[in-house]
Amino acid sequence: MISQRGLVLSDLHLFAGRSDGHALFDSVGSEIGEVDVLVLNGDTFDFRWSHFSDERKSIDEAFLWLNELIVSLRSDQRVHFLHGNHDCLDAFSDELNELEKSEEKLIVDERMLTLGENLFLHGDGANWNMDRVALDRFREKWSRDQPRGKVAARSYEAVDALGISKAFHRIYFPAGKTIQRIAFHLDDVKPDWRSETESVYFGHTHCPFENIGHEGVRFFNTGSAIRGMGFAPQRFEFSVE
Repeated sequence: MISQRGLVLSDLHLFAGRSDGHALFDSVGSEIGEVDVLVLNGDTFDFRWSHFSDERKSIDEAFLWLNELIVSLRSDQRVHFLHGNHDCLDAFSDELNELEKSEEKLIVDERMLTLGENLFLHGDGANWNMDRVALDRFREKWSRDQPRGKVAARSYEAVDALGISKAFHRIYFPAGKTIQRIAFHLDDVKPDWRSETESVYFGHTHCPFENIGHEGVRFFNTGSAIRGMGFAPQRFEFSVE
């Protein structure tokens, strides 16, 4: 068995005016250089609130960013890309799947990833007690989402600046309740997850925490690059044959 090291982060929300995603990603560059695997655990890009002029421009910029990341990785490094609700856009996903076919450093995992005893998912299944069908319906709407435009985006940024978004997330996504919702979702989509999993990593809620135990499994939330919410990438280890 060979031990490997990884780094997981989520919710960069690149292109959204309320995100510090570019700077925060750059700040963990040295850590990325030290690991074997990087997991981008959803909402890496924010197509709804992008500051670019149209959807096509946002998608093109997303691939520029991804290609720069891939080129920067060593030949033996891999990046796993999981979709979140903000970047599961059909037009982007179709092209991403094509890129995966030609780029061995990139692995696309639509909903869930397991590396050793570590399980990764974006976390939008924690919006309420969501089974597979409920998440399918939720994601289907987001896959056809449209950009909201500059006026709406600036209004959203103002709400963030007032602390309203942060207060909502703290109230609606307390750690204990959120973990229970994640467990409910996993019970439906992966019934045997408890026996195979030591640690679960997710994002989406923008409320970071680490190493909270629930029914013998440790849970970690990697926060968000949305300004003022708390960005909390996590290191992990796993073994491969």
